[in-house]
Order: sequence, then C-alpha cells, then structure tokens
Amino acid sequence: MNKLVAKGHSDDPGIQVIHLTPAAPIADGVSTAISQYDWSMTPLGALPQWPPALRIAVDMMQLSPFPCALAWGAELTVIHNDGYQGLLPAKQPTLGSSFDALWSDEHWKVIGPCVFKALQGQASFVEDMPIRIGPDSRAGQAWYAFSYTPIRNDQGAVAGVLHTVIDTTASMETIGQWRELAQTFEKQIARYMADRDHIWQLSREAMIMLKRDMRLHAANPAWHQILGWSEEEVAGMPILELVHPADRPEIRSAVLDVLQGKAVQRIETRLRHREGHYRWFSWSGRLEGEVLTAVGRDISQEREDAIRQSETLLRNSQRMQAVGQLAGGMGHELNNLLSGIGGSLELLQRRLAQGRLERIDNYVLLARESVQRAMTLTHRLLAFSSNQPLSPRHLDINRLLETAEPLLLQALGPEMRLQWQLDTASWPVYLDPAQLENALINLCANARDACRDRGELTIRSVNQRLTSSEPSQSGLPNGDYVVIHVEDNGHGMSAEDVARAFEPFFTTKPAGRGAGLGLPMVYGFVRQSGGHAWIESTLGTGSRVCMIFPRGQELVLEEEMPAVPAQVLERGRGERLLLIDDEINLRNLMKEALVDFGFHVSDANDANSALGQYRHAKPFDLVITDIGLPGGFSGRQVAKAMRLLKPEQKILFITGYTDEPVEQQLLDEPGTALMLKPFTLVSLVEQVQRMLTR
Repeated sequence: MNKLVAKGHSDDPGIQVIHLTPAAPIADGVSTAISQYDWSMTPLGALPQWPPALRIAVDMMQLSPFPCALAWGAELTVIHNDGYQGLLPAKQPTLGSSFDALWSDEHWKVIGPCVFKALQGQASFVEDMPIRIGPDSRAGQAWYAFSYTPIRNDQGAVAGVLHTVIDTTASMETIGQWRELAQTFEKQIARYMADRDHIWQLSREAMIMLKRDMRLHAANPAWHQILGWSEEEVAGMPILELVHPADRPEIRSAVLDVLQGKAVQRIETRLRHREGHYRWFSWSGRLEGEVLTAVGRDISQEREDAIRQSETLLRNSQRMQAVGQLAGGMGHELNNLLSGIGGSLELLQRRLAQGRLERIDNYVLLARESVQRAMTLTHRLLAFSSNQPLSPRHLDINRLLETAEPLLLQALGPEMRLQWQLDTASWPVYLDPAQLENALINLCANARDACRDRGELTIRSVNQRLTSSEPSQSGLPNGDYVVIHVEDNGHGMSAEDVARAFEPFFTTKPAGRGAGLGLPMVYGFVRQSGGHAWIESTLGTGSRVCMIFPRGQELVLEEEMPAVPAQVLERGRGERLLLIDDEINLRNLMKEALVDFGFHVSDANDANSALGQYRHAKPFDLVITDIGLPGGFSGRQVAKAMRLLKPEQKILFITGYTDEPVEQQLLDEPGTALMLKPFTLVSLVEQVQRMLTR
C-alpha cells in the first residue's frame, strides 16, 4: 500500500504537498505462491483440476496493476496477487481462506452487500471509502475505491467475484483515471471470458471437451496442431477411435471415474496423429455439468528422451558384459599359451641342468609355437579394437581377390568349392591389402566349419551408391561404396547368435575349435577402414557376411615390377643404431640380437636421454623407437625432433598399442617404417637390413 509523506512547500509554508512512496516489492512472485500452495485442502481442489475459466481469471488477476483478489465458488475461496496481500495483516492466512473471513465485521458491512450483488451478475464500483486497513494499525486514514466484477464459468453462470482495490489517497482528482483503467481491465476480463476460442488459443496445452457418450465436442487449436486433425474430420468422433488400442481400457476406467464426480489427473495415453503415428499425452480431467473437460500435455519428446537414456544404459551394461567376456576369454587363452611356454622353458632348464640335450629342440619349438599363437591373438584383439596400425593404399579389389585365391583355397580345404561373382568394373578401394586378406581367410575358415568341411562359398564384389535421405543404421554417409559379400551354404545362425557374432570370444564352435576372435577382428578392421560390416543368416540356409568400404581414388596404371627374392640375412658392417624402449627386458633382447648381427647399438629408455645421445654422439644410421614412451614425450615427437636436426634420418617405429597411432603422413615419408609388437627378433633384423640398404 502506498504511504503518505507530507512536506512543507518552500514558498508557502501553509501549503502541504503529498508525495507518494511505492510499497516495497514482495519477495516471492504470485505465481510461485499460488503454484506452491496446497489447494487440495480447499473447496477448489488441486491446481491441475481447476476449470479453464478459473485458470484464465487467475492469469488476468496476476496481470493487474492493482491489488486484486478472486473469490471463487460457493465458499468464496480466495486467490489474490501480491498487492492484495499488502492490505491485510501479515500473520493472517489469506490464500485459500473464505473471502468474508479476511475482513472485520466493520469492513464487511460495506463490502458484503457489493459482493452479493456481484454474485447476482451486477458489477459495482464504490469510491472514496475512508477506512483504515493494512498490516500496520497506525497507518492512519486512507481513501480507496473498490471494484466488484462478476466472473462467469464455462457454462455462463456467475462462479466468482473479482475484488479490485485502488488507492485514491494521493489525489481525489485521479479517481476518474483510475476508474477508467479499472473498467478497461474489467472489459478485458469479460472479453476473454466470453470468447472461448480466444481463451483456448492462449493455451499451449491440448484441451478437449467430451460429451457423456465420449464423443468429441470441442478441441482447442493446440490439440489440432499437435495431432494434425481438422475440426471437420473429428467433429463428433468417439475419442476411443483415436486412442491407442492398448490404452483404451485405462481411458474407459478414467472416464467412469470422472462421470462419478472424481477428478482424474496424470493419465498417460497415446492419441493417433492424422499421419498414422501416435503421440503421448499426460491428461487431467473433470466433469463440469454435462461436459467432460480434459487438459493434456504432449510428453512424446520426454518419453523418447527417457527411452534413449534407457537404451544408452542398456548398451553400457552390454559393453560392460562384453568387457567381462573379453577379459575372461583373454585370460583363458593366455593362460593356455603361457602354460605351454612356461612348461617348455621349465623342461628346457631341467634338461640343461642334467646335461641331457635330447628333445631340447622340441621344447624350443613348442615355446615358439605358443608365442606365435599369442602374437596372433594380440593382433586380432588390436584389429577388433580398431587400433592396429594399418598400411592402406588404393587397390583394385577384383585383382586383390583373385591374387588371394590360393590362400583362400588353402583355408577352405579340399572339399569346399569357391565361387566368384565379381563386378566387371569394380571401383577402387583404399585398404590395407594384408589385413583384407587376413579378414577373408578368417571368413573362409568360419565358412568351412559352418559347412562341416564340405560345401560352397561364394565371394561377390558389388559397386553400391548410397543416396537415401534417411540415415542408414550403419551410420555411413551417402556416397559410393564397394561391397564384398562372403556367403556359404552351411547350417546358418540363429538371430541371437547373429546379434552376438561380433563380440570377442563369443563362439558356437565346440571347445578347442575356435577362440571367437575371427569375426571381431573382421569387424574391427572394416570399421577402422571407414566401412561397416554385418551378418545375414537364417538357420539351415547358410550365412552371408557383408563388408562395405568407401570408394577410393582411381588407380594409376603401373608397370609390374619383377618379384624381389627373399633377402638373405647378412651381418652388418658396424652401422650405428639408436634403440629407444622403456621395457628394459625387451630392449636388452633386441640390442643383443642386433649386436650379434654386427650392428653398433646405443640404447635409451626415454625420450630425453635419447635426444641427448642423438645431439652429442656421432650420427646414427637408423633410429628404432617405441611409440609409447614415459615422461609425456612420445616416439612420434622424438622422430619429429630428430628430423628437425637431420631431415633424412631413417626411423623405425615399434609399438604394441597406442591410443594415438602414427599419422599416415608420417609413415609415408621416406626412410620410415612401422613394426607391430610382438615380433620375432629375426623379423626385426630383416627390417633393419631392408631400411639400411635402401
């Protein structure tokens, strides 16, 4: 409420000038106070159950610049704005109270008749009432104008009274202006309350009115916009025709509850869109006379978000399960291999201690075979994780497949038939040829087992162009691709097995016939090459593994070079090598092997000491460095730093695994090569000799 402050005038001390000081703002907004109040304990019922007419009246009351209170229903339950709260004692309960309980008997003698007059449909404006109101009893005499406006419900009957209070203490001359503003406000309320279409257009929520026979009587524009139906298409339609069949029993039960006088809220159901799909709504409803009014909020997006979140959690759970299966399978396989290696070394040590040299070669051979199997295992795991170093180049896919035919026939066995159906003008691809051959060999071995060593395998190559406007399940963009199909006529796979076929260590083969890494390796290689792989199979009709690769650049015809005979291992001539690896045991073994072949080897365990030797020692003919080094300085950075000092420096990278593989651009530079751990010492010496003789 405004306060009066009297000050003397400088020219005439007998004249008093009245200044208005606005009341301090209320801390909490009305909307918050109303929304947080427990209306279920009042005759109005819970807030979601309020009829549209009451909701609009409350919204308009909150927009009023004057202190306003809305008295609704037979009990004249009070809903007011912040300004109205300032007129009443601070400790007196206001929201949800009965209107006559807010005022003293003295005030009610003046206010009561006007309220009852408004309930009969007659508005009134009472001005210049000298009464004392407010939380402070010492506020003194004040002048107010009171407005009483009848508010009608959806059926046109008077359901409440809007009480507007105007402080006219400052100047009696402004009463006319205030009266005009108040009357304008009343006309706005009357216009909004009378025009149902305009009221419904204010709501973003779907609102419908149903007759007792559950036929659609009216729907607001938001409902039509969300579901796409026109008024003519759904006029008089039974609402159950639009409800999803699975939700109809719940809707029938809810409507019966409403017809029995029970308010219904938070009923989630689906309504059919004009285009055939369904939208989810959360409904609340109540019966008003012969009409059932329901208000619904479109929650389709919320449900889709919840489903996506659930799917994400499920995928994460499946990933954790796959990780556990991977760890268990890896442990099982490595335990078998380590047992063979450890047992061979143990017997070898015992025979040497006894001075018995018979069968020593057998123990060494057994240990080497176990090591070779372990190397193959780790390479397949790296392929599955899409982290194996690749050496891709532009290839003629048909030519590569034909060249690989002897290897594939060997993998298939003598009683399997191999059929070719290659595209006559297959597009080039950009792939690692050795890894593609390895993937095909694994698929041939699987097909042989599926056909029980006797059957037919067909390999096809097809040019395919993706142009669909819809994103594919593979996630591949539109463009040109080459597809390789490897199809057998074996016993096939169930849908459950197809779904898990690419999981590491998952296999349907008998124990000892497979580790379950062939298909995961194929999948990892294809994904690392920018493609996609999938399986099509039905029990009893065979299986087809499909690999799709992006189209590469057109090939430049080159003259065929004569085959280079295998290089014979020769002793070095004292060439200087710098060996960098933080694994001391492996570094010592590599150094000893290289020294045995006549090389002069300096070694270092980290980047800093290696760079120190490189700067101060004599020039090195070759630098061999692990990619993953301690101290935050990788082998790639070591190579770049050395080539700043000597651009022609030859560098051999060695690595077992790294999150950041060597850039292809770096590998393409002259004098650069890469070896993947684990490797044999002989293969290391061969690679060193090849690089030194180029």
